[in-house]
Amino acid sequence: MGLFMKRFTLGLLFGWMFATASWAQDTPVVRGHFLSDTTGIGKEVPFALTARYNRDLQMLFPDSTYTFAPFEVLRKKYATTRTEGNQSYDSVVYLVATFELDTLQRLRLPVFLVQEKDCVTIFSSYDSLRINHRVHVLPDSVSVERLPLKVNTAYLTVRQLLNYPVLLIIAGVILLACVIAWILFGKKIRLWFALRSLNREYTAFTTRYRTALQELENTYSPRKAEETLVIWKDYMEKLEGNPYTRYTSREIVHHVTDAELAQGLHAIDRSIYGGGAHPREAFQFLLNFTQKRFQLKEHSLRHG
Repeated sequence: MGLFMKRFTLGLLFGWMFATASWAQDTPVVRGHFLSDTTGIGKEVPFALTARYNRDLQMLFPDSTYTFAPFEVLRKKYATTRTEGNQSYDSVVYLVATFELDTLQRLRLPVFLVQEKDCVTIFSSYDSLRINHRVHVLPDSVSVERLPLKVNTAYLTVRQLLNYPVLLIIAGVILLACVIAWILFGKKIRLWFALRSLNREYTAFTTRYRTALQELENTYSPRKAEETLVIWKDYMEKLEGNPYTRYTSREIVHHVTDAELAQGLHAIDRSIYGGGAHPREAFQFLLNFTQKRFQLKEHSLRHG
């Protein structure tokens, strides 16, 4: 009975040792440590994270979305997986920086063991880092008289910046106002410009035509009479849109049924081509006729 118990105990011991060794080989080993003992606020410092695990396992290292408090991760460098026998080895160097004022700061990082339904988190041990401060004593307050201030009263010209967002808003408001005004008052605006152009052309015609009539009174000649008639034809062509400058007097009378106009044009033709007397009444009639046609055009624009 005693011999049996000894053998049973030895069997349990060897079995436990074998199971422990197998478990130790299957359990990942995670280590993490800073590659520098000290750093400054905001300065970059490397933190190495390694994992040794069974090659059949799948391990994940934390990425930039993980919280590295009190540090902030700047970037990371991965090393290629190295496998020896049934053991794989991975390592990542995280370049981190801190903006906290604590003199001694610690960090540990996890590695995630991917299983069928979830992940097991395996943390490294904490490693500490000492922060070097440039200002060792922070005074509560300092009087203005004791501050080492430098006085500089020289005027410095600062280039004014153009506020583009405000400029775009103003341009958009002006454009919108113009569109609304055109929708509401576009017809009146077009009428105003049309009447303005009509009156300007009529005023220019009467001035030019009266000057030509005065020259005819001073020195009459068939050439000047023909030039005066051309002035009248040119304006009538602009006023009514008919090609008066290419029409003969007969063709004008054919398109414009007016007995007095026919008599006036015939009298002017006789003076130009037949050597007749100066037809003052005929030229004056053309001026009066043009005024009536202008008034009809103006009325048509206002009430058409």
